[in-house]
Amino acid sequence: MPTKEIISNLTAGLSEWLVYFAIAVVTLIGLLKCIYPMLRNAALLNRAVVKLEKSTAAGDRPVWREPRFLGRSLRPHWQQFLLNAGQLDIRGMACDTRDYINEETAIEQPGHAQLAELIPSLLTSLGILGTFLGLMEGLTSVDFSNAEGTLTSIPVLLGGMRFAFATSVAGISCSLMFNMGNRIASGHAVRALTNFEEAFYELAMPRPLDADVQMICSRQDEEERMNRMAQTIGNQVAASLEMAMSHTMGPLNRSVDSFVKGATQEQAEAMRGIVNQFFTQMNASLSGQMTALSDTMNLVNQGQMQTQKNLQSTLNTTQTMTESARMMQLVSSEIAKSLREISQQLEAQTSEQEKRLASAQEASDQLAVQLTALSDSLARMQQAVDRLTGELDSSQPQAD
Repeated sequence: MPTKEIISNLTAGLSEWLVYFAIAVVTLIGLLKCIYPMLRNAALLNRAVVKLEKSTAAGDRPVWREPRFLGRSLRPHWQQFLLNAGQLDIRGMACDTRDYINEETAIEQPGHAQLAELIPSLLTSLGILGTFLGLMEGLTSVDFSNAEGTLTSIPVLLGGMRFAFATSVAGISCSLMFNMGNRIASGHAVRALTNFEEAFYELAMPRPLDADVQMICSRQDEEERMNRMAQTIGNQVAASLEMAMSHTMGPLNRSVDSFVKGATQEQAEAMRGIVNQFFTQMNASLSGQMTALSDTMNLVNQGQMQTQKNLQSTLNTTQTMTESARMMQLVSSEIAKSLREISQQLEAQTSEQEKRLASAQEASDQLAVQLTALSDSLARMQQAVDRLTGELDSSQPQAD
C-alpha cells in the first residue's frame, strides 16, 4: 500500500474520531455543568422539605437555623439569609427566602444558563462540521480520469458520506437529548423550589408581607411612635416648666416671708424698747398715768400681728390667683380652639345653607317662569273661548 494512501486513511480516521470526541466532550460538559447541578439542588431542596416536616413533627430545635441546612452548594446564600433573618427577627419583621434562594441562585447560576444555551448550537455545529469534513474527504478521493479510478473511488466517497451523515446524526441527537434533559432538570428544580418555599412558610416562618403593605404598616407605626414621643415630650416640658416655676417662685416666697417676719420682729422689738423707756420716764413723770397708754400700745402691737397675718394671707391668695390664672389661660386656649372648630362648622353649615337657598331661589324662579307661562296660556285659552262663544252667539240668529 502506498505511503500516501496510508497517511490519507489515518488522517480521515483521525478527523472522524476528533469530531466524535468533540461531540462527546461537549455533551459531557453539558451534563456535568448544567444538568447535574440543577438535579443536585432539586434533591437538596426536597431533602430540606423532608427535614422540616420531621423536625416539626418531633418538636425538636428548628433544623433550618443550621448553616448546612441546604447543603454545600447553597450554603453561602442560606448563611446570608440566616444573618439577615436574625436581625429582622429582633425588630419584629419577617425575612423573605425568595431574596436569597430563588431561580437565579438555585437554578440559573449553578446550571450555567448561558452555557446551557450555547451547548445545543455547538453540538449542531460540530455535526455540520463533520458533514462537511466527510463530504470533503469523499469528494477529494474521487478520480474521474478513467473508469477504473472512478470505480475505485466510489467506496471512499460512500465512506465519506457515511461519516458526514453519522456526525450530523450524532450532533443533532446529542443536542436534542441535552435540550430535553436540561428542560426536565430545570422543571424539576423549579417544582422543588416551589415546594420548599411553601413548606418553609408553612412550617418554619410566616410569609412576609408585600412591600406596599409593609411600607404602610411601617408608616403607621412611625406615626404612632411620633405621637407617643410628642405626648411624652409635652408632658416632660409641662413638668419641667412646673418644676422651674416652683424652684423660681419658692425662694422668692420664702424671701418675702423672711423679710416680712424679720421686719415685723425688728419693729416689734424697737417699739417695745421705745415704749418701755418712754413708759418708764413718763410713768415716773406722770405718776403712773401711762397704764392706759401701755394698754393702747399693746392693742397696736396686736394690730401689727394681725396685719402680718393679713399680709401672709394676701401672698397666699396672690399665689393661688396666679395658679388660677394659668389654669384659666389653658382653659381659655382650649375654649378658643373649640370656638374655632365650632366657627368652622358654622361657616360650613352657612355655606351649605346658602347653596340650598340659592338652589331654592333658582327653583322658585323657574316655578315663577312656569306659572307666568301657564297664566299666558290660560289667558290665550280664555280669549279663544271668548271668541268661540262670540262666534256661537253670532251664528244662532242666522240659524233661526
